[in-house]
Amino acid sequence: MFTYLAANKHNFVKIKTDFKRHKILVKAEVSITLDPTTPIFTETNWVGNSSRTEIINIKNDNESVDIRYYVSADWYPAATDSPQNARLLAERLNMVVIADPDGDADQLYDGKLATLIQEPSTGRELEGGADEDVEFELSLPTEAATDLIQGMAIEFDLVFVAVSD
Repeated sequence: MFTYLAANKHNFVKIKTDFKRHKILVKAEVSITLDPTTPIFTETNWVGNSSRTEIINIKNDNESVDIRYYVSADWYPAATDSPQNARLLAERLNMVVIADPDGDADQLYDGKLATLIQEPSTGRELEGGADEDVEFELSLPTEAATDLIQGMAIEFDLVFVAVSD
């Protein structure tokens, strides 16, 4: 089995009161490219019922190798905040991940940002040379937007791991 990793880094959300570049580790013939390589979420002053939907395109760079990919969120405190506050926020923000949203849409994940780890559990197949859009919908439900999280901030990387058998 061969593995390849690409990450969309430094996405940011701040509650009201960066996907900056991709990192690539290559082994053997597995290779993926993400587009864009800049942050897709740079949100500030969120309140209850705030949401944003963005797209990342994943491309299997090797024409002759089929892959399965997994998506994770690697979250951490923003520079001005603490790990404890980042955890609280990660457990309140929701993320929905949908592969091929304009075609045969396939929901890969629907849950808390904190638990977006190697989803879907069986991986998403992508044929050699193929590419597809992956839609990310980040939201803060009204019931989760309490006074407790006012002024908190979090950053996260969206990490794609590709494997071949």
